[in-house]
Amino acid sequence: MAVKKSFDQSAKPAKQNKKSRKVLIWTSGTFVVLLGLLVMFYAPQATIHYGVCKIYLELNEPYPEQIKYLALDDLGDSVRVIYRKIDPFGSVSVNIATCTFRVEDGVVTPYLTAVDVNGKNKTYEMEKKEHVEAFNKSVPTIEAYPPDLTIPYFPLDDISEYRNLYDE
Repeated sequence: MAVKKSFDQSAKPAKQNKKSRKVLIWTSGTFVVLLGLLVMFYAPQATIHYGVCKIYLELNEPYPEQIKYLALDDLGDSVRVIYRKIDPFGSVSVNIATCTFRVEDGVVTPYLTAVDVNGKNKTYEMEKKEHVEAFNKSVPTIEAYPPDLTIPYFPLDDISEYRNLYDE
């Protein structure tokens, strides 16, 4: 068997010059920094169900001076919202509202079927079926002009944050 004394030089990769290597490093570094900034400033968005429940609470809560949303649990056909309300007299209350949505043909629609505030120990005026049905007429407008759907963040695991709950 004969050994070839010269090899085909065209099969070897061409040497990359320093200038193109620097451009590649700067481009990839810029991409990583921009991706980091995007992740850092990204605010997760909820579905329209949260927006419908949020607007229903804002319209039907009696005399709210301020409402702050603390947590959101999307349970599929219902949404549970924890919010803090300050009334005009300065009384602070933390409430849990569960909005249940209509299911048609296996698809959850943004139309409300029921609203439950703070469990079934006390029935509120806003929980009445007539209020829910009257509100459902405005759902197409809410879909056309959605409210702020940013998911509320309140670290309920950190006990030191509960002190700030009433101070804000």
